[in-house]
Amino acid sequence: MTEHELFEGVCECIRQTLEKDLPEIYESDRLIADLGADSLDFLDLIFRLEERFNVHVNPRDLERRTQQALGDTPMIVNERYTEAAVVEFRKAMPEVPEGELFSDMPVNKLPGTFRVKTFMNLVAYVLGQEKVP
Repeated sequence: MTEHELFEGVCECIRQTLEKDLPEIYESDRLIADLGADSLDFLDLIFRLEERFNVHVNPRDLERRTQQALGDTPMIVNERYTEAAVVEFRKAMPEVPEGELFSDMPVNKLPGTFRVKTFMNLVAYVLGQEKVP
């Protein structure tokens, strides 16, 4: 699948989920702050991505892969991500500006960093492709 096909498919799912006329969607758009998604929209978007691409997508895979990379090193302490976890998130989500992923970041802040490109990368990962450039 090409990057363009992946982008168009993710954008189609976002438009359907948010039920908005979004003529311009960019890979760098944040789902929550820029496009107005909420937690229920994330569930609907995941469902639509799974249907569209015939895959099983789980945003928690980011945390699971991070914990695997850390081994026995804690990922979360007192409901906040450790510095080691943030380093791994930065590797997994290079589309997120460095300042948005920070040591001691509250766990509930991670979804606010998700971008269109994050979901493109999640789908690509599940399809067995590398991250989208």
